[in-house]
Amino acid sequence: MSFEVIPFLSLNGHGVEAISFYEQYLGAKILFKKSYKEMKDMDPQFNYEEGQDDYIAHSVLQIGANKIMIAEEEMDLTRPWQLSNSSSLCIQSKDFSRIETIYHALIKHNQVHILTPFEKNVFSPGYGIIRDPFGMIIQLTVTKHDF
Repeated sequence: MSFEVIPFLSLNGHGVEAISFYEQYLGAKILFKKSYKEMKDMDPQFNYEEGQDDYIAHSVLQIGANKIMIAEEEMDLTRPWQLSNSSSLCIQSKDFSRIETIYHALIKHNQVHILTPFEKNVFSPGYGIIRDPFGMIIQLTVTKHDF
């Protein structure tokens, strides 16, 4: 697999409920799930409000032959959360150079906006977010996982 494109849903506090719904009604299998509390254990700089321990920092579900990702926060922090700002595409691969090449190709376009520069973070050796000319948010992730 060179890379894959996965729909990413940002659910503004309804991630746990959505995962449960997809498990019950679509037979979803949880491939990966990390709560805010677990994220704070990984990264002491990660902050969240009281009562949000169980909020979803990141998850990957298998539904049939496809995957979806679910988290709580919107990817475009320049706009307030709303239904139209609650989904994105996630392009991921274990191949760092492949994801880095795609990122740099995208940002050459003068109507692509960099929302998060491509760099290492606590969960990925390479991660960035852009908004394409059509308003679609695209996350680019070098993954360490086999899901």
